[in-house]
Amino acid sequence: MRAFLLLLSKQIKNINVIVIIRVYKELMGSEENEMAVVVLHKPSGERYLLLGTGFGAYKAARPSLFGGNLFPHEEAGEIPAAAVCDELGNIHWFYTEELQVLEIDGIEVGRLYGKLKSLSSKKASDTIPAEMELCPACRTRVKITDKECPSCGLTLIG
Repeated sequence: MRAFLLLLSKQIKNINVIVIIRVYKELMGSEENEMAVVVLHKPSGERYLLLGTGFGAYKAARPSLFGGNLFPHEEAGEIPAAAVCDELGNIHWFYTEELQVLEIDGIEVGRLYGKLKSLSSKKASDTIPAEMELCPACRTRVKITDKECPSCGLTLIG
């Protein structure tokens, strides 16, 4: 479930994590579903199980021609990678842009996104009681009579 939340929270902006959890619970009605993230390695066409993601970074410096070590030439980069395993349990590392998520816990990704779109299309006023409103800064529920947001401290003008 953690991998599911991480993937969706990074892919979809402006959707509350509570909505994602609600979708997950609705789609996971029975306990017989598989608990895995299936990915496709695009260059080879092979399917793997996603174990986790990693992030590598490097920085190298070499002396410059005129300044030596005072003004070195620096190179830096980032390496987004994911650990996957094959049917024998062998672990492989691939660049994340080479992978495509096909299924999460036995449910196709397209079905999950369709469900998210239908839930996120509801207006905030449909889910918030009449005596409550959302703080414009942190989106926390506050009472209409509150003068200050209890979460972020923003002064509310009613």
